Amino acid sequence: MDPVAAARALVEEMFPGALYAFVGGSVLTERRTSTSDLDIVVVLDGLDRPYRESLRWHGWPVELFAHSETSLAAYIERGFESRQPTLARICAEGAVLTDRTGGRASDLQGVLGERVSAGPGGQTPGQADRARYVLSDLLDDLAGASDPGELAFIGWEVVQATARAALSVGGRWHGSGKWLLRELRAHDPVLADALLSACDDPVRLTAVATDVLERAGGRLWEGYRSQGDPFHQGLRHVAAGELSGETAQSSGMRRLAAVSGPTTGSSRLWMGQTHVAPSTRSSDHHHGASETAIYVVSGRPSFVFLEDDEEVRIEAGPGDYVFVPPYVPHREENPDPEREAVVVISRSTQEAIVINLPDLRQR
Repeated sequence: MDPVAAARALVEEMFPGALYAFVGGSVLTERRTSTSDLDIVVVLDGLDRPYRESLRWHGWPVELFAHSETSLAAYIERGFESRQPTLARICAEGAVLTDRTGGRASDLQGVLGERVSAGPGGQTPGQADRARYVLSDLLDDLAGASDPGELAFIGWEVVQATARAALSVGGRWHGSGKWLLRELRAHDPVLADALLSACDDPVRLTAVATDVLERAGGRLWEGYRSQGDPFHQGLRHVAAGELSGETAQSSGMRRLAAVSGPTTGSSRLWMGQTHVAPSTRSSDHHHGASETAIYVVSGRPSFVFLEDDEEVRIEAGPGDYVFVPPYVPHREENPDPEREAVVVISRSTQEAIVINLPDLRQR
């Protein structure tokens, strides 16, 4: 059976209500082998936890990536940030298997295709220096090794570090395993052949790697310094009158930042107040990957979310705490016609991530 037809049949059988799905990977190319699997991304409405599953379907090996639209977007961003956009490529370069959304799959393909084609861009100075240092250090290890086993292991580390350095200098994506070689062959086939032919010869491998290292800015070992997190800083005091309204907002409420990057230099925590006016409700929203803890200072706010497609309402009062997991759509309401509700919010990210939504459904 044709791989696209097989993948489409699998999705229709296992996920008849899927919003949309893609199949991609080597199985759709001339590189297809007898062991090539079907790389399938399936997007489901409101899936609360994405998963990856390896299975066999009618003789086909399958790598299945199941996501909601929200989790797919988050995982794709992680791939771009790591310079290895595997999921983005499956979606952008693969075939659409089904689309019950009126075209969102094709739209996503177009957006991701442009981002993949544009490449990752240049490295930051810190990233470039780190890559130069790693390769310089490996070459020193290679020069000093005499044990055949150590030479083999160090040699393969040098091959991979050299390939990544060349790809970074060229503004190309990285990869792992066979995909690292494929990326390098697409970018610089001469270098790919040189690395493969020199991988068992430390002298030749050193020459090839050194040439790439020079293109990346040259050897860097002595004087390299990697700055860690600060361990001894003074405490910061944010007075009640110093809270900042320069933070993400949702209609129907007012957020004030107390502890954040701009106010205190915080890098992994955001804390502040939210004021909900009398007889007011916020827009539906979620806070991305942030975990959120809420302490009720005054008033009797309600926190509303969906469970099994039914609205669940948490009625809270002064002294109560509420926990909001990542990506959970919710809203705050203040049913009191006279008093505002005030809560203190703490989140596990530096800044207040607020994604406003048209409704409370998981996506």
